[in-house]
Amino acid sequence: MSASDPEKQISPLLEDYQDESIAGPSSSAPLEDKNYENFTQNARIMSENVLHSLGGIYKRSGATARRSFLPALVPSFLRSVDGTQPKPRLHPTSYLDGLRGVAAFIVWIHHFVHQCIPTSSYGWNSGPNTSHFFQMPIIRVMYSGRGMVTIFFVISGYVLSYKSLRQIRNRQFEGLLDTLASATFRRGLRLFLPIVASTFLTMIVFRLGWYIKSPTMPAMQPSFIAQFSDWWWHIILLSNPTTGIDGNDVYNDPYGSQLWTIPREFRGSLVIYLTLLGIAKTTQFWRLVTITSMILYTTWVTQWDLALFLAGMILAEIQFIRDDPTMASGLHSLSRFIPQAILRRKIAALHTVTILVGLLGIHMLTFPDEAASTSPGYKWMLLSTPPQYGGANLTQRYWLCIGAILVVVALNFSPATSTLNPTPMLQRPFNTRFAQYLANVSYALYITHMLVISTVTIRMYDFWKDKSPAQFYFGLVETFIVNAIFCFWLADIFWRLVDLKSIALAKWLADKCFIK
Repeated sequence: MSASDPEKQISPLLEDYQDESIAGPSSSAPLEDKNYENFTQNARIMSENVLHSLGGIYKRSGATARRSFLPALVPSFLRSVDGTQPKPRLHPTSYLDGLRGVAAFIVWIHHFVHQCIPTSSYGWNSGPNTSHFFQMPIIRVMYSGRGMVTIFFVISGYVLSYKSLRQIRNRQFEGLLDTLASATFRRGLRLFLPIVASTFLTMIVFRLGWYIKSPTMPAMQPSFIAQFSDWWWHIILLSNPTTGIDGNDVYNDPYGSQLWTIPREFRGSLVIYLTLLGIAKTTQFWRLVTITSMILYTTWVTQWDLALFLAGMILAEIQFIRDDPTMASGLHSLSRFIPQAILRRKIAALHTVTILVGLLGIHMLTFPDEAASTSPGYKWMLLSTPPQYGGANLTQRYWLCIGAILVVVALNFSPATSTLNPTPMLQRPFNTRFAQYLANVSYALYITHMLVISTVTIRMYDFWKDKSPAQFYFGLVETFIVNAIFCFWLADIFWRLVDLKSIALAKWLADKCFIK
């Protein structure tokens, strides 16, 4: 694949946000549309054959609907008879898909651990019962959910601006207008249609009395109509991108406490589109100056989420500069005059630098929610925090933002280990089959996992919490496994039946409403 062919280098992740055709199941799915249709059709035929072989349970009347519904309840990763799955089609930016998926996975673990092990939010050795191995710096990245949110925003800034920046560089201004118009029109629908479905399901579960507790609980209304009105009012509040613009304050939806990020995601998206419009006809130098100035300004005024979106945008611009065929040709010509030993040392040095930058970023991403001032490894960070980021919440956000940017930079600049394996070393874990699957279900997992935790997980935890230490840890493992099964089953179904349909519906509406 040529570096000069950027059209072919776009990951499927980008299609969630850009003016790309959505004929298949997902803008983020790594499968080809045709392959997916064949895959789904084969799974459906297989399910029908199994049902017939068990004795013809279904009669002809009404059987079609039931046979169409039952296969949809089977997780996509269990639909193959021989247990294999088609190998995901990877792109140079597929690691961003995987990083997004792993980040959503860690957010789920964060909420699970926070419910079952309250002291996990404290820094290592910061007080009583805080000396566990999993609480140590860097190790605690396994459940540092707040840090993963900052990674979401950097990735969004990158992918939201990718296609438009390419069009700006190619001076395709008419196409740029089409891209920005389509992306702006569809963005709110893509974000909020799945949330309407997930919070409505939560409202029904809560109304039935199956909801135990959550960081924010809905108020039980005297009637279903009143409950519905309360739910709808919170949807209106949630979809307002100007809600809670204070950097130290967020809006918590009682029907989904983790959804506080979505208004900020929507607001950041609109800022990216407006910025792209403003810099559309600037030179490369002034684009870099403008975006950098906006990053510094939004950071200074504690709009940390916008700074992350803009950081993702400038990383996309830098990637285009690195992929520029003129620069690549010049570097290739220059490399012929440099001894191979020196080139190898430079590559080794780049490996070392990216690994160290990545580790530093992870350390910052694991800034503890509580007691950072008494936790080893974080005291120096408190002393280096700008005064406007005072207070435990904002101080943490400041360092999480820097950590997220450093991690994405480390992955982006990581070199390949050899010509036989051109995938950069630090990107490989995020190109695995599991990481790419997590990328597919990431949004569905993010917006539905608290429903499972607030119904299934807490019930199991309440049963085990007063047992002996040995029984408690056994019960904790059992609870984690059951929670994982239900979360991924629900997320997989929600991804296929709601998330992908919402993306397709938004694209369909844009096609119907736009002038031809």
